[in-house]
Amino acid sequence: MHAAIDEGPRRELDVRPLLARGEEPYSTIMAAVDALAEDEALVLRSTFEPTPLHRVLGGRGFAHAARELGPDDWETVYRREPPPAAGDDGPVELDVRGLNPPEPMERTLAALEGLPEGRELLQVNDRVPAFLLPLLDERGWRYRIGEDERGTLVTIWRDGPS
Repeated sequence: MHAAIDEGPRRELDVRPLLARGEEPYSTIMAAVDALAEDEALVLRSTFEPTPLHRVLGGRGFAHAARELGPDDWETVYRREPPPAAGDDGPVELDVRGLNPPEPMERTLAALEGLPEGRELLQVNDRVPAFLLPLLDERGWRYRIGEDERGTLVTIWRDGPS
């Protein structure tokens, strides 16, 4: 979590009423995220810690800080992290488009094992690598997902020494 996550402009969203009515808040939350200014944080109130949302928004470059305020009352702050600084030679690019699973994941994990310290890996893919993301989380890798004309871009890096 970021030291400055709680600082700066904030937009608040309370989904507890939606949850109380049995409604799914995901689309409401994502609309609020999409409406955020670059420097704005989303302060989400919910009835539980939204752990699955941490992964989704983490993949979009957001850090989070969650705290329980009381029974069925959680506050989670999501704020964009600045992009990591690339090493001297820029990111190592790995193109896994057109490969059948699990080959893209295996090639990516192998590339990360040999990735020089301070460098990023840029995976160019046909789709979001859903099965890779939990493995990256477990192994302490950070990632950001984007798109360009080539397809889905997953930038992967590690903070500090490995």
